[in-house]
Amino acid sequence: MTTALSIVAANTGASEEDIKNVISGMIISSKNQHGATASNAEIAVFTGVCSKYELNPLVKECAAFISGGKLQVIVMIDGWYRMVNRQETFDGVEFDDHLNDKGEITSITCRMYIKGRSRPACATEYMAECSDPKSSVWKRWPNRMLRHKAYIQAARIAFGISEVIDDDEAGRIRSNGGSNSPAQERDITPRASVNLTDIDTTMSDCYTLDELKHTCGKIREEMQANGTWDGSKAEIIALNIKHKDRINLASAKKDEPTYDQDTGEDVTETESSEEEAIEGELLSSDDGVASDDDDDIGFGEDDEFGE
Repeated sequence: MTTALSIVAANTGASEEDIKNVISGMIISSKNQHGATASNAEIAVFTGVCSKYELNPLVKECAAFISGGKLQVIVMIDGWYRMVNRQETFDGVEFDDHLNDKGEITSITCRMYIKGRSRPACATEYMAECSDPKSSVWKRWPNRMLRHKAYIQAARIAFGISEVIDDDEAGRIRSNGGSNSPAQERDITPRASVNLTDIDTTMSDCYTLDELKHTCGKIREEMQANGTWDGSKAEIIALNIKHKDRINLASAKKDEPTYDQDTGEDVTETESSEEEAIEGELLSSDDGVASDDDDDIGFGEDDEFGE
């Protein structure tokens, strides 16, 4: 366990103690039981997978999940991309979209190329088999999600990745009640599943801090209502911080001075005003932007998470 922790710490730039605390917190929250603890064996399994595939749990490339009393490692789509791109033999990827007579995607084939092989590893995923009617992200972005599924299955075939599952699979397992083994003391109250990919994708649709705060407030309200907030709070906060950083970085780049190549004059203010006018014309109350009348509760401040 110490060796694996050392590798993960070196890969992330964090201390071994910080890595262990983060992983322990993930495992404990996934058990969803009062007084639950993370065993050394569970931490060893998690850190072993992280070190093998160079996954960073601090930025939620992966997370813990308990199924049938056994710890599973969930890898988000960004983690899958990183795992594949770190493979020395990876030589590119292609997708084929298969359409019906109405122009709708019915399946997607992913071809993953490996150096030294004459044929690519192929996987075809079908919309009828994969689409989850209970998932908001599948309803909003079915084609994107199907492409993710095809990519992940091709990666498994190409590189023999078998120790991990994706977040969509974890959500389906949770909804089927497979998170506890019969030997464990368990709460039999029905619980709604939490799909972190859904939430991450929803936050990625926010392009201002006001939009993000409004969206996060709605997410928290919904999760508190269905009893999933306390068990997934740490993961949701991390996603919130990730998207705050993304928005702030984009804003900083937008504020950089822009100069006319012919005159050398600073034209930043003029361009910015034009962009704001255009955005103001396009946005409506249905675009999800928080207004002064919105009664959202947000969750970006540390003191909002006090017990």
